Amino acid sequence: MDMHAWWWRITALGDSAVLLPIALLLAAWLLLRAGTRAVGWWWLGVLCVDVGVVALSKLLYMGWGLHPPGLDFVGLCGHCALSFLIWPVLSALLAARQSPRGRLLALLSGALLALGVTVSRLTLDAHSPSEAVLGTLWGALLAGVFLWHERRPGRLQQAGGWMALALLLPLLLTYGRVMPSNRILEVIAREVSGHARIYTRCDLPRAVRGNDCGASPRVRKPRRDVSLRSA
Repeated sequence: MDMHAWWWRITALGDSAVLLPIALLLAAWLLLRAGTRAVGWWWLGVLCVDVGVVALSKLLYMGWGLHPPGLDFVGLCGHCALSFLIWPVLSALLAARQSPRGRLLALLSGALLALGVTVSRLTLDAHSPSEAVLGTLWGALLAGVFLWHERRPGRLQQAGGWMALALLLPLLLTYGRVMPSNRILEVIAREVSGHARIYTRCDLPRAVRGNDCGASPRVRKPRRDVSLRSA
């Protein structure tokens, strides 16, 4: 198997089809336990903020062409934002009853996995550096806020433990699938903006995007056309 195929295997770990079921199952599990119900509501809120801001950043460009000046940017990388929120938090929950060193190692392992997803998005030319970096920072910020909020003794310990391994079961069912999130957002952008066509990367100034707004020679799947790119 060549490295290209390996990078696609890694990037699949950041797809919404994989991470959203895990995140929602985690929310349900926390909400159903009286001792962790408050943690569950907090987690659900953080997850909605993460997904909502990513979607909004894409809709603003698709519908109205709004983007940060001077950046090759058409929306936050959803793979990066979700990965850096979910994998570190899930790792922290799995190790909640371990020693401080064990918890730290687990948290770093989750962050390392998320970093692998970010690197895969860049290596596969699926996102510009600004989209990947800003998505990464956004997800990491929310993960940090959640873990800091739940830092009080006993909070995560009630939620953690080996039972949390069941949260990885969706991985067996959804790994390799692709959520058509951008196609959904295209429909919404057209309806809300009233425009017949959406803005794509080709509509960015050439000085920002360069000459290439078609298929990237390094990737079998197109990069530059937003409509063909996953989150």
